[in-house]
Amino acid sequence: MNRTPLTRPPVVATLVGLLAALGVLAAGCGGAKTTTTTNAQGQTVVSCQITFAKTKFLLHTGIAAGAFYRYIYDPWRAGAFKKGAPGRTKALAKAATSAVLVVHELRIAARDAQCDGPALKALARPMTAAIAAAGALTTLTSLTGGLGSIGTAGAAFDELKSAAAAAGASIKQR
Repeated sequence: MNRTPLTRPPVVATLVGLLAALGVLAAGCGGAKTTTTTNAQGQTVVSCQITFAKTKFLLHTGIAAGAFYRYIYDPWRAGAFKKGAPGRTKALAKAATSAVLVVHELRIAARDAQCDGPALKALARPMTAAIAAAGALTTLTSLTGGLGSIGTAGAAFDELKSAAAAAGASIKQR
């Protein structure tokens, strides 16, 4: 039996699996409904509905934590960003690129936390601190400074992880 490269069983199974995974991701990441109103006291009230908000919160913070620790915090602790270190420019470029991803994922996670119950809404302050600290890391490609902000961001991530664990949502690096 002549089989072309695309009709071999392992290739077909892999393609079907990838398409199924993409379909699940595409279907599960949308559907947020947010309504902003002003109450009688003049305060802005945000109400929203996101399906699986806690699950999405954990997914996005896990991705952010994984990228932060793998490409920013661990190389920083190992001395990869010090002047004269081999591969310093490449490590800094990876760190700055990862910082953009970290900020993006934390912003999505913050929206998910707002739309969940009071347990995750209590994470607003640590989430804001982590987003601000990670935002300062996007300038790491300048090669001249900003390395001290990595320690600050690490502390903000540790605070976020402990606050989330206290709220019943343990963040694991992905």
